[in-house]
Amino acid sequence: MLVQLLLCGTALCPLQCVCETRPWYTPQSVFHQANTVDCNELHLQRVPANVSTDTQVLLLQSNNISSISFELRSLTNLTELDLSQNHITQVTSLDLSSLTRLVTLYLEENRIEVLPDFGLRNLSSLEELYINHNQIRTIETWAFSGLTSLLRLHLNSNQLESIDSRWFDSLPALEILMLGENPVLVLKEGSFQSLPRLHSLVLASMGLQSVSPKAFTGLDCLESLSFYDNKLRSVPRDALKVLPNLKFLDLNRNPISRIQQGDFQDLLHLQEISLNNMEQLQMVEPNSFQNLPELIKVELCNNIHLSHLHPHTFSGVPWLRSLMLHSSSLSFLSPLLLSSLPSLKELSVHSNPLRCDCLHTWAAHLGNSSHLTLLEPTLTVCHAPLHLIGRQLQEVVMSSGSGVDSCLPQIASNVFPSVMNVSEGQPITIECWADADPAPQFYWVTPTGDKVSNTDGWTYTCVAWNAEGADTKSLSVFVELQSPGMTTGSKPSHKQSWLISNYSSSASLIVLAKVTTFNLTCCSLPQVPADVQEYNLTHLLPSTLYHICLTIYSAPPHSPSPTPSHTSCLNVTTKDSAFSVELVASRHGGVAVAAILGSMFALCIMVLLLFYMGRRRVVNLPQSHAHSLKKYMQHTTSIPLNELYPPLIMLWESEAEKDKDEKEEEHRQEGHIDTSKTTYMW
Repeated sequence: MLVQLLLCGTALCPLQCVCETRPWYTPQSVFHQANTVDCNELHLQRVPANVSTDTQVLLLQSNNISSISFELRSLTNLTELDLSQNHITQVTSLDLSSLTRLVTLYLEENRIEVLPDFGLRNLSSLEELYINHNQIRTIETWAFSGLTSLLRLHLNSNQLESIDSRWFDSLPALEILMLGENPVLVLKEGSFQSLPRLHSLVLASMGLQSVSPKAFTGLDCLESLSFYDNKLRSVPRDALKVLPNLKFLDLNRNPISRIQQGDFQDLLHLQEISLNNMEQLQMVEPNSFQNLPELIKVELCNNIHLSHLHPHTFSGVPWLRSLMLHSSSLSFLSPLLLSSLPSLKELSVHSNPLRCDCLHTWAAHLGNSSHLTLLEPTLTVCHAPLHLIGRQLQEVVMSSGSGVDSCLPQIASNVFPSVMNVSEGQPITIECWADADPAPQFYWVTPTGDKVSNTDGWTYTCVAWNAEGADTKSLSVFVELQSPGMTTGSKPSHKQSWLISNYSSSASLIVLAKVTTFNLTCCSLPQVPADVQEYNLTHLLPSTLYHICLTIYSAPPHSPSPTPSHTSCLNVTTKDSAFSVELVASRHGGVAVAAILGSMFALCIMVLLLFYMGRRRVVNLPQSHAHSLKKYMQHTTSIPLNELYPPLIMLWESEAEKDKDEKEEEHRQEGHIDTSKTTYMW
């Protein structure tokens, strides 16, 4: 190709190129005026001849150049060369031996597959090498030999499948290393041990699944580390502990389901943590951030399943100034969490399904005299309770009397699945958490109503309760039996030391006595522990019939287990805020129940026969108490109960009342239950 030259002042400029003095910055951001020849996007097949020897910056981007022979030998003053987006396939096809002052070299978006030994050995002044977005599969051991001044190396977006620490033996001054978008699944021990001056390491979008605890050994100066968009399922806490000067940590877009206690601990110079866009993140455990004296900013945004932050999540970071929690599934922030952050200056919680029914301590944090700024206040609105939906959180907090002193527990919908299929002999771990004020207590119950031990049940119900009431969520476990001679639905051997002892296709424990057709579906209700005075299960369904029974258990001295002594029942139909109640009481010798279950579904008839020597008594609800089940129960002397979904039950007796009951029991006919000292609340 014949390249014509134009005379421009005293210097020659290749035809169609632009020759001028332009600003230029060194890798240390030092400003210079540089003689620049711009030949970008000219479809050149080779480097133009007779480029002025005074040229400092030569731009040849987006051409069709595949090799360089002698064209650059006279350009000894060249400090920047851009050969990106050309057709270069081999580094050895480039004669760059005379460019001893070259500082920056762009080779990205070419077709290079191999970096051979000593391919760039004469570029002793090179500080920046951009060789990303190629097809590099192999880097030989001494590929970077001679690059003793290199500060920045971009190897991202290639086809490297492993990292060899020997590559970096010739790069003692390297400060920035970009390795992202290479299919490296594992970081091995000592991968970067030859880089003592490295400040920034980017490992984004590599598909990383694990990191050796000693992968970052030797990186004593590392300040910034990015794991953006990888496959890490837990925080690589052990690998982070060897980074004494880490300041910025990016774990965005990793499938981490929970931040665990001690995940971020003793990183004495850490200033910012980003934990955004984690689609599987559900909760943050207490004391996840410990002994981080310089931490000033935490981002936990756009985590669509994040529903729970423990009140003591940030108890170890008193100097935190910025907390970003927006666009997640958080419904509640404990006042203890805010109280543990005395230095907090800005808080972002918008675009969360916030419940505003327990805000009694928030005024101190969001009031006019507070130093805390709520970001995007117009987008920070209430999603519950009903009468506050759509109102701004800050407005509700500042309104007199808007908050209450406590709120019911609420178990997150995604805390665990409703059904789990497991193999025979497979151990399982089920966790449950809930938000409430005061903080709730937990226990698990089986379909038989007992608190979970380790040997029985197939449906497990988590109960979260506090002084206000309770919430529940159930899990049905289906066992795929594999033992010889055992079929679906049979009982496993008692020798199995596992949580499940039966295969069942029963429905969730919470759905107890709902009439769906002409049949009454009955299930068991958990036993109310003796130490629980109030027991509240929310989400009562309207226009639904429930059959309720209460069984009182007694345990004689030296008896291994309690036995049922009395049972009484009633039927309840919910319709908006009213109840239609039919009570049936039993006496010694037999019970007969006849009830017409109608309203929303169809006519149901249920008859219980077993006459020995008894009689039947039907007790109808008095008209004056038809609007309140609670009032009626407080005025009756014999109340039966059986199945209930969901109940609020208060069951207690003082010692004096117990003594009185014992005396009254002697005069009462056998088979009756005195419930005058028992209060039931709906």
